[in-house]
Amino acid sequence: MSQPTHRLTDERLAWLAVRDHFGALSRKRGVLRTAGLILAFMGGGGRSRGAMVAEDQRDAMTGKLGDYAFAVDDAARTLSRDERVRLRATGQVPDWFVPDVERRCAQLRKR
Repeated sequence: MSQPTHRLTDERLAWLAVRDHFGALSRKRGVLRTAGLILAFMGGGGRSRGAMVAEDQRDAMTGKLGDYAFAVDDAARTLSRDERVRLRATGQVPDWFVPDVERRCAQLRKR
């Protein structure tokens, strides 16, 4: 599934560099969300447990993870020339990148 990096945009390379990190963050559950899932499993509401889990994962992907993806794209546009060269050579983003994405994501969610 590996693609030659020369064909990928810098924004896509940046996403590939950080997607596991933000994927893990987007899957974290708060206490209320976990309690809701437990209650849903107990009651069922006519849906299978697998369907409820799949729906929950889809919501996380389109919600939190989607916000992170937009924020990564925006942050990647601000990479300097040297940072872009490093990204292409190593597949790593600069140290400021992840905190900047988190800040941008928080701003996105406020809107």
